Amino acid sequence: MSRDSAILLGANGWNSGADLVQLDPLFGGQFAYATNPSEWLSAQGHLPRNLIPFVLEAPRFFQHMPNSDKWVEAYRVFWEKHARVIEGLKAGLTVETAEHDFGAGGEKFEEFTDVKRERSTLSVQTVDKYGNTWQNFYEKYIMYGMMHPETKTPLTMTMVDGPTDHLSDNYSGTIAFVEPDATGKRCQRCWIGANIFPKSNGPVEGKMDKNSALSIKDLSLEFTILAFYGEGTRVVGQMLMDAITTTWANPNIKNAFINSVSADVAKVARGYKESVETIGEKTNRVGDTI
Repeated sequence: MSRDSAILLGANGWNSGADLVQLDPLFGGQFAYATNPSEWLSAQGHLPRNLIPFVLEAPRFFQHMPNSDKWVEAYRVFWEKHARVIEGLKAGLTVETAEHDFGAGGEKFEEFTDVKRERSTLSVQTVDKYGNTWQNFYEKYIMYGMMHPETKTPLTMTMVDGPTDHLSDNYSGTIAFVEPDATGKRCQRCWIGANIFPKSNGPVEGKMDKNSALSIKDLSLEFTILAFYGEGTRVVGQMLMDAITTTWANPNIKNAFINSVSADVAKVARGYKESVETIGEKTNRVGDTI
């Protein structure tokens, strides 16, 4: 079967001037009098993909902290690599209407009076790292960048070279949340969130219950967000997608995480000498012929 290129909408109709890959709804409708098997390909549904976060700006107060690069990098990897669940981004439109009588039979004539875009919220779920890494990070984030509970001012103001103002970019970040298409190369949607800062560092509790098992420290953190959404943000999202590449990023041919036998094991295990000398050479050749 050769694919009919007409099944794709192209830059027509509501997709005019855009480069989104969409099926043309003139094909694939299967709920009329009888199905149309020849248009089976056009019946494929849309499966929203997981968002890809890109940190665009880190809070400015990081630059006043010791080892500022460590702060910036930790902030970036929290969003881009450690967040297990990111929720709350919305962009649906709602139409408000008013109505008046249409005759005496009870019918109503409705007219639109307002249009609103649904407001986004932002929450992140992750597992805290050994030693309470993320809780400690956000505790210092809040006290140094936003407000100490006792002084009611950010602790960066106690530093010799602290900030000279307390505008929002001092303590908030800017992040793009890109929804890719099925190929992972095209931007389907993009939210750009500004004024992102934590509302807490999560519950900090202590207890003793020797009859119960220990539990993993799950964190569910709420953040503020001022979300921007539209064709312009999608263009930015596509630029971000174009800046990364997955060409040859095939995990199936990735080198093993270890390529040698540890010295203490090789010392007591006979027959390991040959494998110790050759295993590294072999693993380094993985993918040469693929």
